[in-house]
Amino acid sequence: MTISPGYAEVMSLQQTNVGSWMKYLMYKSPATYRHCVRVALLAEIFAPHLPISDNEKEAFIRGSFLHDVGKVRVPNEILHKKGRLSEWEWSILRRHPQYGEEILINHSFYDVNILQLVRYHHERYDGAGYPDGLMGDQIPIFARACSIIDAFDSMLSSRPYRMPLTKEQAYTELQKNNDLQFDGSLVDLFLNIPDEEMGLYFSCMKSKAK
Repeated sequence: MTISPGYAEVMSLQQTNVGSWMKYLMYKSPATYRHCVRVALLAEIFAPHLPISDNEKEAFIRGSFLHDVGKVRVPNEILHKKGRLSEWEWSILRRHPQYGEEILINHSFYDVNILQLVRYHHERYDGAGYPDGLMGDQIPIFARACSIIDAFDSMLSSRPYRMPLTKEQAYTELQKNNDLQFDGSLVDLFLNIPDEEMGLYFSCMKSKAK
């Protein structure tokens, strides 16, 4: 598998119905769209280390690109708010996994692995996540793996209320949340990816910062 920043982006945009939603996300929230591209790149790096088949690896990469497609239905005033969200605003934002699943199903996208990734990528290993409060191995492996790389990229990105973490700080946060937010066995796999394999992702982050 050739690692490239645009692999999942190209694969998904070739699918007309799904691609149109991601193009709309690119227009509505460029930062969210770029996050999806980076998470897909991390998925491409992570996939060979996961206990899944080659066909499943392609689905994992594509699903990681699509994981936040449901944010197209979140109002702009919530999605682009420059500070912390209120409890009500947070409740709306937390609906984006269901919105994403509905969008894919409504456009005849029935890959169960991708649908599960989109719906469950904010579930937590300890059962305190959303939308369904699944825990442990109840959470499909695609979603458990995506939650790690989604959080990792978010930690390295700027937010209105905090500065980005360093990669060392982000690695530490993943370790601290072993078997709490994340599946510890998958965190170990991610943390043991060689630096040379992670280099393309970190190069993308550096170019973004310039």
